[in-house]
Formats: sequence, C-alpha cells, structure tokens
Amino acid sequence: MALVKFKDFSFKYQGKKILSNINLEVEEGDFLLFCGPSGSGKTTLLSNVKKELKDNGECDGEVTFNSVNIKDLDDKQSASNIGFLFQNPDNQLVTDTVIQEIAFPLENIGMKTEDIRNRVAEMTTFFGIDKLLYKNVNELSGGQKQLVNLCSLLVLKPKLLLLDEPTSQLDPIASHDFLIMLRRLNEEFSITIMISEHKTDNIFPFADKVVFLEDGIIKYINQTHDIIEKAMNDKLFNYYLPDVSKIIFLLREQYHELKNDKIAISIREGRKTLNKIKNKLESYPKKEKSVLDGTYPFFNNEELIVSKGIYFAYTKEYILLKDIYLSIKSGEFITIIGGNGTGKTTFLQLIAGLLKPLKGKISRKKGIKIAYLYQNPIIHFSKETVKEELLLSGEKDLNSDTINLIEFFNIGHLISQNPYDCSGGEQQKIAIIKMLIKKPDVLVLDEPTKGLDPISKSNLGDKLKVLQESGLTIIMTSHDLSFVANYCQRCVMIFDGGIHVDNNPKKIFADNNFYTTFVNRLVKDYIPDGITLNDIKEKWNL
Repeated sequence: MALVKFKDFSFKYQGKKILSNINLEVEEGDFLLFCGPSGSGKTTLLSNVKKELKDNGECDGEVTFNSVNIKDLDDKQSASNIGFLFQNPDNQLVTDTVIQEIAFPLENIGMKTEDIRNRVAEMTTFFGIDKLLYKNVNELSGGQKQLVNLCSLLVLKPKLLLLDEPTSQLDPIASHDFLIMLRRLNEEFSITIMISEHKTDNIFPFADKVVFLEDGIIKYINQTHDIIEKAMNDKLFNYYLPDVSKIIFLLREQYHELKNDKIAISIREGRKTLNKIKNKLESYPKKEKSVLDGTYPFFNNEELIVSKGIYFAYTKEYILLKDIYLSIKSGEFITIIGGNGTGKTTFLQLIAGLLKPLKGKISRKKGIKIAYLYQNPIIHFSKETVKEELLLSGEKDLNSDTINLIEFFNIGHLISQNPYDCSGGEQQKIAIIKMLIKKPDVLVLDEPTKGLDPISKSNLGDKLKVLQESGLTIIMTSHDLSFVANYCQRCVMIFDGGIHVDNNPKKIFADNNFYTTFVNRLVKDYIPDGITLNDIKEKWNL
C-alpha cells in the first residue's frame, strides 16, 4: 500500500492550470527527487500533501496519505506524521533559542515536560547540535538553522518529510552534510523523503527515484540511473543532470569500452568509469604551464572601491570581519565566497554603503553609482504590476532604455502581472532590471542564483557577462561554485573574518579538494585545472 498517492490529480490557481492529471505512488521508505523548470509545479505538488500549506485553488482528483484523503486527515496526524521544510530557514523559525524551537511543536500537541526533555535530548544529540541549545537562533549559520528546523520536525516522529529546495541557501559543504543527514534518516529510520531541488549534483546519488515535471505534468519518472538512460537526449532534462553524468555520457559516446556501462551519478562511480580508460585519458598532451596564474586581463586598472583595514561586528563579543583590504577595479566580475555565517553579505553591504565599518575605511570613486540587490528580490517590490515597478520617478510609460532591458531579459510577457505572482527566477530578473534602469557603475548582487533552475541560472550568467563586457562592474556572493567558475574572473574567499584567498576562481578551485566544482573532483587526477564542463570538452575533444 502506498504511503502517498496522487490519483488523477489536477490543480488550478486563479484560473491557471498548475498541475495536470498527476498519478504517482510513493511507497514507505522511498527517497524521491522532484526536479524541473521553475513553474513546473514542484512546490504545488509537495504543498498539496500538507493540508495546512495547501494553496487556495481548484482541485480535481485526490491525494491520500495512508489511504486517507489529505483533506480528511486529522489535524494532529497531519502535524505529526507529515513534516514540511521550507527553502528559507528563517521562514520556519518562530522562537528565540534552539531548545525553545525544537520543543515548540511538542508543546503544541500537549506532551508532558519530562517527555519533551527526553525527546529533545535524543534528537539534538543525534544531530550534534546539543551544544547549541541555549544559543539565539539569529546567531546560527544557515546550515545550523536548517538542522534546527529539521529537528523541530523530527521530534514529532513523522513518517514523511517534504522538502522544498532545502539546500538553496547553504554553502557547498553544509549542503552536502545536510543531504547526508537526510539519507541517514531515510536509511536508518525508513522516513519517506519527497524533495524538490535545482542543484542535482549533490542529491542525485542519494535519491532512489527521480520525478521530472514540465508544464505541470510528470514527463519522466524512473529509478535514478534508469531515468538518465531514458531521458539523456532530452535537451531540457539535460540541464538537470549532474555534471558527472554529462561527462561520462560524452566519454561513453566516444569510447566503445564504456558502451555497456551505466551512466555514473556520483564521483565514486565516475572515477571507476574513468579508470577503465585511464591510459587513453592520460595520453592527451599535458599543458606545460597553467594559464591560471591569478592575473585578471578582463578589466582596467581604475579603482572604483577600496577597502582599507575594515573591521565589523554586530555584537561586542564577536568580531565578524577583521582587517580586510580589497581593491575593486572597473569592469570586474568578482565573487565573494565562503561558508554560511562568514560575513559575505555583511561585506557586500559595507561595499555598497548600507553598513558602516566599526574600524577602517571604504573609499569609493567620486560620483560612482552603486545598485544593491538583496538576496530576496521581493524586498524591492511595492507596486501592483511589473510595469509600475519599472517606471522611473515621474514617468507615465516605460522609456526606451527600460524597454530594451525588458527585451534583453525576456520578461515582456510579465509586464501586467503582479511581481509577487512571478516565479523566483522571474522576480530575480525584474529586480535586476529595476537596479539597471538607474544606470549604476557597480551592480552588487547577494546570492543572485539562489532558487533559480539551471536554465534560468545559465541565462542569468550569460546576461551578466554581456553587461560586464559593456563596462558594468559586478560584485556578488554565491554558494554555486559551478556558476562562479563559468562566469567570474576573480574570486575572494572569506575565512575566519579575513580574506583567505584572492585569485582567479579556476586557480582557487584547482588548488582545493573539497571546496571546488564536481567536475574538478571527478577529473582532478587527469586534468588538475579542469574546473568546468567546457574545460573537459576542450581537453578531451568531447
């Protein structure tokens, strides 16, 4: 008997069909990955399993949990048996301290104090956060917040976990650790996992089955390895494949020895495949000297922003940023990287003049205009329509420059929509246009790829490159190392409050073993400075 069952299920919102004729059975203990473009219906599908989060729309068909229609499920059963984890960790936190946050759901169902203490003690010890119990949740890193949120669901001993892009705001290491914890819960406790994600490199190896949605329908569904074989040549689906799988597929096309091999989905599987043709791969000529020498040939020497000995702290007890020196020149595309909680966003806001340093000085070239885009683009919206958002003060209609930007970012079809009704990727584009119509010299972006599907991410990167090449200076933070490697020329890593490294991103990732791209992890023994898929295609003539 299926734990969750969708039978001929369709869903409309404000007259628009979001899901069409969904038939899906999820068995107890399954680990399902849902992927597909923004707007394909992933979040809507998950939220219709949790009646408290279900959108107000028109439904046909039914969704059942343990053979009971979701809408008829007892409130206590729904709260205890089905947990939902949101994309943004802050959206789920409701109390001040970690111990209060984890105990809160148990108090809500009327559990005795002694039983609550026992349950909290067991759960926090299992997750290794027992030393954080009395810490304020606002002092936690993104990864720690997401673990606390997960604990607050698991103390209720749910049978099903629904997760909507839970790693989108986590750094690469925290993201991997979080997914390992999910896999443990699935394997050791048989908790059923239904998760939507755009970043598939990490999660493909953990999933048992993949469900690919497009335009509200299930286009493909199969076991993880089998769905790759079935849909590898689908251009849209190809965007969602792990980079490891893409490389092995190209090699399999070229070498007959690999013809009958399964397409690898993990680094371990990929390396086993590479070892089968090791001699052939090693026969490719080696470069005498790497071009990744830390020089930046893409911009001039005009300094726009200079940070001199910057210190910053939110509390007296902890200095977040210490003695930072950095020069940002005209025409750069620079990314600030580092773990959650290291001060990347704070440094961006210091650069943009939104915060003042505790000590030190930030000099900006006289007359330069800086536009700052917050991590959550909806912060920038206050009007009823996209068109109103993009009107400059005193304008009654869009000017020619704004129209050109609308065409450049391909959002003409959204002009009459409310920006809050647009997808995350669409909101990001609208907010960027809103910044660009001010004609800034410097565009500052905080995690601009967060929550974007792979297609939107690629399109955004291409657009930013064109803007940079036309003279715009771009400074951003990002956890997406593949995006950084493909589009940026300079990378600054913040560690322990200071600048740990400042170099060409390809050079940085080539020197790292863990904090690097999945491509580099796979091919490091053969092409040490191979960082992107294009690097590998060029080197191995794929």
